[in-house]
Amino acid sequence: MTESSNQTSPSGETSALDWEDPSVLPVEEVRDVFVTLTKALRAYQLYDPGNPVYKRFVANLREAFAGIWESRGRLEILVDESRLTWMGDVVYSNANRSESLAFVFYRDGIRELTFSKGLEGGELERLLDALHRAKNVRGEGDDLVTILWDLDLKHLSYGAVDVLGDGIDLPGPSEAQAFDPRAILAGLDLVPPGVEEDSGPEGDDDEDDDGEEEAGQAGGSRPASKTVAKEDFNPTLYALDPAEREYLARELRKEMERDLRAGVLNGLLDRLEEPAREVRQEEILGVLRTLLPNFLSQGALTPAAMVVQELDAIRRRDGILNERAQELADGILDDLSSAESVTEIVRSIEDGTFPPDATELRALLRFLRAEALSPLLQGAENASSKDAQRLLRQAIHGIAEANRSAVVGLLDSPDSSVLIGAIRMIGQLELVDAAASLVRLLDHPHPEVRRTVVEVAELIPSSILAGGLQRVLQDPDWSLSLSAARALGATKYAPAAAALRDMVERKDVRSAEIGDKLPYFEAYAQVAGDASIPYLDRILNGKGFLGRRESSDLRACAALGLGKVGSPAATGALERARGEDDPVVRSAVNRALRGEDGKNE
Repeated sequence: MTESSNQTSPSGETSALDWEDPSVLPVEEVRDVFVTLTKALRAYQLYDPGNPVYKRFVANLREAFAGIWESRGRLEILVDESRLTWMGDVVYSNANRSESLAFVFYRDGIRELTFSKGLEGGELERLLDALHRAKNVRGEGDDLVTILWDLDLKHLSYGAVDVLGDGIDLPGPSEAQAFDPRAILAGLDLVPPGVEEDSGPEGDDDEDDDGEEEAGQAGGSRPASKTVAKEDFNPTLYALDPAEREYLARELRKEMERDLRAGVLNGLLDRLEEPAREVRQEEILGVLRTLLPNFLSQGALTPAAMVVQELDAIRRRDGILNERAQELADGILDDLSSAESVTEIVRSIEDGTFPPDATELRALLRFLRAEALSPLLQGAENASSKDAQRLLRQAIHGIAEANRSAVVGLLDSPDSSVLIGAIRMIGQLELVDAAASLVRLLDHPHPEVRRTVVEVAELIPSSILAGGLQRVLQDPDWSLSLSAARALGATKYAPAAAALRDMVERKDVRSAEIGDKLPYFEAYAQVAGDASIPYLDRILNGKGFLGRRESSDLRACAALGLGKVGSPAATGALERARGEDDPVVRSAVNRALRGEDGKNE
């Protein structure tokens, strides 16, 4: 064995092994170091250096080494082909060469390792990089001994042998003179038939030739040739016919085009359905919890939707997941519905990373929970794309139907965009329980919030909300007052008749443009019914002092209001004005008789 490192420990000790009493440090702690080292190396291969999963494994490895240094300053390990030993005890073992940490060292000739206190500092990740490079070396790449020599780690020393001569007894000088390659071939049963094992180096060839010639002359079979001829390798024996070549090409294309990620996910999800393997179930759920946000950040909707759909189906089946695994599965769906995740999804829809018409995206949004409502509402209200708005509102509607109380709870949100979206959703779901909260929002400082409450009020049959709308009739915002009048008319809230009568008699209303006063007349007619006919008939057909009539606009509004009443008495009042000379009034009367409203006025 040759020492491949002249490094020393921080205390000045040489790298020679210095066995101590094993009772000072339990073997299990040493085993834990190498189990953790294996996991950290796997994480190094799978994740970027900035990934939280990778950082967690490296932190665990540092803690494992720190626990060793509490009782000693160095750790001496012997390396075998499939195991690592410390003071005669096996602290790591794996017979699978492709996965074995021990074989990575053993393959490149390292037989002894000494880890010293301080390795857990800046050198730890350099060691992981070295092991990763050595494990994945191809062709003429450097072996682990060369890599470690280049790194010159101060807290790791090692002893190595020449792997070419390891385990081979070299012959002495006298043995070399008697070396006969044919004897070796004979021992391996590789001497061709007809070749004598004890033929001498000189003179025997002539005798063999003579023997062959004599055999030929005697009519015997020709001995096998002692040389390899080109004819021995007839290429036609190994050629493929066109059908075979096409089959191989087709299978190769299929393999190259195969979705490996889907295959791996299917394998993980299949094994998640094995209730007898509880530890493995928890490990798989941990992997899925890491993969899902990675898929979303890459715009990989198909695997993300696949994970969520399958996970939801598994967690709903009895007897598959234990209590702990059920909590982990719920946690994955909770993470998907968190404000951070939903905000990222909305942003991806807005910037085009997720196409809003994608089936996978719709499937993914279907599994969001009540926690997602607030960021979804905010995104839907602020989205610049109509397609994005439509998609988000569809998702909101599905979640809101299953979580109605959560929608009502959003009326306490300080965000006006969330409030507006929640109010609209309450109107669509006709949540009468939210009426008291909506009345409170009629005093909200944001005018759009108040306007949205008024707009949805006609969808919610509530006397509490209708009573609140009467206050809005006096709002200085004329458009808001008009909306309140339309809502009261639509709900036919009878107690509001007096308030609406006051509005149609106000001077500023009577002098306004026809489109700005008509909603008050129509609402009054709808709410008061036949009780409004005498007043409206007097405006339409009545004459004042000296036979003067009301203005054309007021008479037209009264006519359209009578049309909203629709009773025989109202029709009679309209018939009396059918022959009116004023074209504005005549047009309004005819429309009212036909049952048309005054939206185009």
